[in-house]
Amino acid sequence: MTQDTAVRSVERALSILRSFEPARPRLAVGEMATALGVHASTASRLAATLARDGFLERGPGGDGFRLGPEMIRLGLLAAGGESLIEAARESMEELARETGETVVLSVPSGRKAVDVAQVDTRYLVGATSWVGRRLPLHATSDGKVLLAFGAAELEEEEALERVTPWTITGRAELEQELGEARANGWAPAVEECEPGLNGVAAPILATGRCIAALSVSGPAYRLPAEALPELGRRCREAAAAISSRR
Repeated sequence: MTQDTAVRSVERALSILRSFEPARPRLAVGEMATALGVHASTASRLAATLARDGFLERGPGGDGFRLGPEMIRLGLLAAGGESLIEAARESMEELARETGETVVLSVPSGRKAVDVAQVDTRYLVGATSWVGRRLPLHATSDGKVLLAFGAAELEEEEALERVTPWTITGRAELEQELGEARANGWAPAVEECEPGLNGVAAPILATGRCIAALSVSGPAYRLPAEALPELGRRCREAAAAISSRR
């Protein structure tokens, strides 16, 4: 590929991204081709490349493309995450006071969850900074929420890494957990990302779409598995309060 061809491809990809508007949140390949003045096969290849890297994603039922999770992450970075973090801050602080544990706000970033804001636990044990860390979707409560509610996805043939002895590595078991998360409105993680660490997470929605996850986590001796359902309900309520401000 020549330099001119590479530049032209980048310009076309940027033109596709700029084509999305509030009144036009989803575009078919044919619409992209018309906007660019190129053949549909060219627009399809560009859209597939952007989707592969998370800048676009297929709409429900495979109907066209919409902006993907990587655009959400970059938008948050460009704005300092201010809008979402400001909307979440009060509920995050209240949830941290109620539970005494670490509360984290996460957004999708490709096939990872990236933590963008945190309110610390009142305890010395468990006081870890998670902000900026990119964590596997299948091994974390926030990642499971992003998967369950359509904010992120895994490649069909992608192997599920065993992060700890308790990490879910089977697709069938993971899908069962994601279904339970959708039914319950929250997802757990029991020592799946780090030994001795348990947590729960719930989705934050904007216009009916999951854009982030709110999680509470702490040492397993303070948050045993049997305590997670009640913690999940609290987290779900806090996430709903944040969603109402979006």
